[in-house]
This record gives sequence, structure tokens and C-alpha cells, in this order.
Amino acid sequence: MRRGGFTLIEVAVAVAVLATAGVALERLAVRSLATIDDDAGRARTLLAARAGLADAALRPPPPGESEWTDADGIRATRTVTPTAHPWLREVRIRAERAEGRDASELVELVYAPAR
Repeated sequence: MRRGGFTLIEVAVAVAVLATAGVALERLAVRSLATIDDDAGRARTLLAARAGLADAALRPPPPGESEWTDADGIRATRTVTPTAHPWLREVRIRAERAEGRDASELVELVYAPAR
């Protein structure tokens, strides 16, 4: 007469399958958190670059290069070069996290009439 229940091998196989699934889910969660952090960092640098371009559009800077670090630790570099048209300047802003990750670079022509 056979008793109901699982054999030791059946239990061992079930535990192995569950352990493999658990490890896979844990790795997926860690990778998802890293991706979210990367996306958030890129969004912050993009916002810093857009703010720099907006500032340049409101107050056209003179040709040259300037660099600054904001309160969030984002380092930005602004390069302003003259164009063939005397009233237009090319403004290039590169923003990146302090450790050099998640760089964003934007370029725009800014109207800067002679005064």
C-alpha cells in the first residue's frame, strides 16, 4: 500500500526550481533599480542643460566657455561661439553628474542683437 505525499527527490527538484526563480527575480529587481537610477540621472542632467539654454536665451552670453556646478552636483559647461550671422550665437551646453555619468548635451542658436 502506498502512502500519499512527495518523495525526497520531488521536494529537492521543487526547491531547486523555486530557488532558481527567486534568484532570477532578485537579479531582475536589482537591474530595474539600476535602470531607474540611470534614467533619473539622465533626466536631471537634461533639465540642467535645458535650464542653461533658457538662461542663455533670456540673457545672451558673450562668446567663450564657462563652467559651473549646481546644488545637485551636476557639472555644466557652456560654450558660446559666434556664427556667420552677427546677431546669432551657437550655445552648446553639456551637463553631467559629478562622476561623469549621464551626460546630456544640447545645442541651440540664440538671438543676440548688437547693442
